[in-house]
Amino acid sequence: MRSGRLRTLITAICWLAAVQAYSQTELTWDQSVKEAEDNNRDLKVAEQAVKASDDTHIASLGQWLPQVSVGTTLSRTGPDGSIGGAFGDPNYTPGATLGISAQETIFSGFKDFASVDLANAQLDIARAQLTQAKAQLSHDLKTFFYQLLYNQKQIKLLMSIRDRDKANVDLVQMNFSGGTDNKGSLLIAQAAVQQDDYNIDQAKRNLRVTQRQLDQVLGRNPMEDVAVDGDFEVPNLPSSLPNFADLTNQTPAHLQSVAQYHSADSQYVSARSAFFPTLTANAGLNGSGGSYDTMAAGWNATLSLTFPLFTGGHDLFTLKSAEESKQGAEDTLESTDLKTENQLESAYAAYLNAVEQDKVQQFQVKAAQTQEEIAKAEYLNGLLIFQNWNQIESNLTNQQNGELSGLLSIKTAEANWELTEGKGVIP
Repeated sequence: MRSGRLRTLITAICWLAAVQAYSQTELTWDQSVKEAEDNNRDLKVAEQAVKASDDTHIASLGQWLPQVSVGTTLSRTGPDGSIGGAFGDPNYTPGATLGISAQETIFSGFKDFASVDLANAQLDIARAQLTQAKAQLSHDLKTFFYQLLYNQKQIKLLMSIRDRDKANVDLVQMNFSGGTDNKGSLLIAQAAVQQDDYNIDQAKRNLRVTQRQLDQVLGRNPMEDVAVDGDFEVPNLPSSLPNFADLTNQTPAHLQSVAQYHSADSQYVSARSAFFPTLTANAGLNGSGGSYDTMAAGWNATLSLTFPLFTGGHDLFTLKSAEESKQGAEDTLESTDLKTENQLESAYAAYLNAVEQDKVQQFQVKAAQTQEEIAKAEYLNGLLIFQNWNQIESNLTNQQNGELSGLLSIKTAEANWELTEGKGVIP
């Protein structure tokens, strides 16, 4: 008796611990956004790329400043040519030099300006890619969060459908026993319950897959059996369509294409600089003597101008290549804008369709529920044959599943629309 009570107590404690552990992993939408922002690996990679590009941009500014260097040497010379004599012969002559020099490029055919512009363009590309990474993360997070919420609600719905079908089996069994229905009707009703069991098991497997997908987006390692808490909120979209052309100019795809065009333009300017002279100034202070104490000081200053006359066609064809790349980048920008505007309109139409379809689906569910209640009463009273009643029951099941799927479709379409805009919930 005592061992039975002990087992019951242990079972209860384990059950409570499991419930507590489950509740600890239950996430709200706001919590999942914060966790993804802090832990998602792809977002961290994009952020590091921006930092690296920013450092490269700062480094490019250094070419406008003088390049200063310091050098020194110590030496000894003597008549003994052997290795031992070089270190041990007392007859040697010491030597020392010390110098500091500065070099400034006064004109390089605008190559230095092009280099800074190129670094700016690369930084803009990295920033646009970061914006796109945030939009992609927001899309994935919203997709898998609401997919998991759908899986959770779907299991509950399927269980309620199974309960209704089990009750229907009892109804058909009663009519079959009373001689008002046949064995085929009973088998069909029982098969519906078996189908419900399969649907529930399938939904549970799908739920586990979605848990892993959400864990990956959240950056969880090791992965957990996460659950989400929330509801499907249907937005109220404005009646007027957005200005897709204006939205196109704000998308990461447009900004990245603009930056790539600036990058190609900078490379073109850099290639063209090979046909200009280079003017460089050098100045230095130096000293030499037997030691640092006895060295004599001196100075030098030079101004040099160089102009390339012939490089075997290298500079010419490098310029032509850069010019073609620049034209290609310009064409890519125009093509990207046309595609993006079309994608924006298509994504918004799908979003609007999903929201409006939900209104229709809600009405369909109410109609199916009312029809099912009436049909069940008619079948019970012998006023409706099983085949007609079964069709009405199946219609209610389909409409209920359709309503839940429609809510998921709204969130999926919303996520796709935000991704196309390049926006989302990640700041």
